[in-house]
Amino acid sequence: MLEYLSNKSVNFPTEPATPNALKPTVISPRALFAVSSLGLGHATRSLVLINAFLAQGYQITIVSTGNALAFLRLELADNPAIDWQDREDYPPLERGTGWRFYRFLIFDLFKTWVLIQKEHRQFEHSATEYDFVFSDGRYGFYSRWTPSFILSHQIAFIPPKGLQEISWLSDHLNAAALKKFDQIFIPDYPCPSSNLTGNLSHTPVLNDAKNQYIGILSSYPHLEMNQDIDYLFVISGYLQEHKETFVKNLLLQARYLPGIKVFILGDPAANIEQYAEFQKDNLIIHPLASGQLRQELFGRAKCIISRAGYTTVMDLVEHSKQALLIPTPNQTEQEYLGYYLDSLKHFVTREQKEGFDLTAALHEITETQLFSPPWRTEESVEHILESISGLLYKNFFTIIIPAHNEAAELGRTLDAVLAQRYPADRFEVIIVENGSTDATWEIAERYAVSSDSPVSLQVLRSELGVSNAKNAGLSRVSIHSEWVIFCDADTQLAPHALHQINTWINRHGSMGLSVGTTRVLPAQPARLYARWWFIIYDIIHRVTRSSYAVQVARTPIARGIGFDPELRFSEDLVFIRECRRYGRFFFIPSNQVATSVRRFEARGYFRQGLRWLVESLMPMRMKKLRGYDVIR
Repeated sequence: MLEYLSNKSVNFPTEPATPNALKPTVISPRALFAVSSLGLGHATRSLVLINAFLAQGYQITIVSTGNALAFLRLELADNPAIDWQDREDYPPLERGTGWRFYRFLIFDLFKTWVLIQKEHRQFEHSATEYDFVFSDGRYGFYSRWTPSFILSHQIAFIPPKGLQEISWLSDHLNAAALKKFDQIFIPDYPCPSSNLTGNLSHTPVLNDAKNQYIGILSSYPHLEMNQDIDYLFVISGYLQEHKETFVKNLLLQARYLPGIKVFILGDPAANIEQYAEFQKDNLIIHPLASGQLRQELFGRAKCIISRAGYTTVMDLVEHSKQALLIPTPNQTEQEYLGYYLDSLKHFVTREQKEGFDLTAALHEITETQLFSPPWRTEESVEHILESISGLLYKNFFTIIIPAHNEAAELGRTLDAVLAQRYPADRFEVIIVENGSTDATWEIAERYAVSSDSPVSLQVLRSELGVSNAKNAGLSRVSIHSEWVIFCDADTQLAPHALHQINTWINRHGSMGLSVGTTRVLPAQPARLYARWWFIIYDIIHRVTRSSYAVQVARTPIARGIGFDPELRFSEDLVFIRECRRYGRFFFIPSNQVATSVRRFEARGYFRQGLRWLVESLMPMRMKKLRGYDVIR
């Protein structure tokens, strides 16, 4: 319940502004990509998706650190549509040897859990600034109010020696973390007998989760090039303790290979001088290859020697490259992938150990048979774009505000509505003045005439009575309207209200929704006493399927039913009851809606609640004879 009392991040206007102060704002779509730095593979496969959304006009925030962030900065240098955030990543698992391996594993798992909770709390405060968040290996970047997607091929874990018996526990814990996202995208193919990850991603633990096999993702474009590099060594990875020995061993043996050899170390900070003795005319070393150089080197290579990282495997399949895979010692995922793909004769795999013979391993490559992918990256990206489109869809909302003697409140309400962080062409505002004796009409008209906001704003007059006002508003809704929001004139929508309502509806739209309401907070400043009473009211409205201050309904249903013009109160209860004949009632636990407490302060919270109860239980005949007691 404490969540109900917290609205520190909600900015409701406290003083009405003049219409001319509302400047038109162009809201570009925004996305956040959270990319793991535990190996460059997360960055390279995320790059193709980032470029796809940049091409669609998105402003993108990239969260990463270390080599992954450095790589992405090089690839996307000077792009004004990108913001960068350097945030701490999880510790590298599976480091150390012997008994230290297990000590590190326990410590690193606990630290990872702490960091996931921390990054989720931090991100949730700004999540509504984005149209969606896409994570590759960062489990804390999901949100209650923003569509959240994750890319992962490692659904099941391959436990180290001695821990095989608890693999079921790690699998279910990982699946529980993944299920917090709206969609899990698995970069592999669905066929259980013809795929690239085997048991890593083809596991029953995700049977009750929303997931999709989307195919491989490679950031290497197809280039028609002369293949004049005989051997390309791609030495990335994050376990540095194994890396230097591995590189020098390969360099020693590569000197005796015929043809041109190129090494990519995958580390922008690598000191090339320590490898000076190995550099020859036919052996070239790069600390990091990005952009055009990276693409050219990969395209020119006849054979690849690399770690058995899964992103590298996807790159190899995308471009039909033969390869020798050498898993990082103790990294069980790579060890499994190497064993699995070698057993299918798609690649040759060798362990990194003393006596490793590079030349002999390369001879075996001629006996491999390349994996034939059902589709490649271009189609995989299309699968992702199509899959997320439903959750990114912007419903068209009509906000109807009936206003009777609301001169003191209407300005604040309209300022809040027109400040929505929602595309201006996807909602409209209809103000219906009904029988006011103060300046309500003049204020509404001034906003309609003078406001610079790009939002469509209409001002109408109707006969006295809230039902008449709401019916008048319904008669003028746009033909594009999908949902109508009836909002009291003293009820304010904070900037992300429509974003939250839209996200909730998209997530639950398949459930046959017809009508509902939102959580309502007391307008600031509000006493703790008032906040607790509003918690009680919200619980009552949720349980009894009723509303106060806000009703949300499908536009076709709302227009077909309308409001009984003889009712001057409880019209919303009757309306909701009739709408429920055509679908389900829903309650959106938003923190973006606040209303005036004037009625409660004037009558008392308990007394007002009791009055509502009595009025709701009155026979329809008595309701129609009873007038509405206006409090201003």
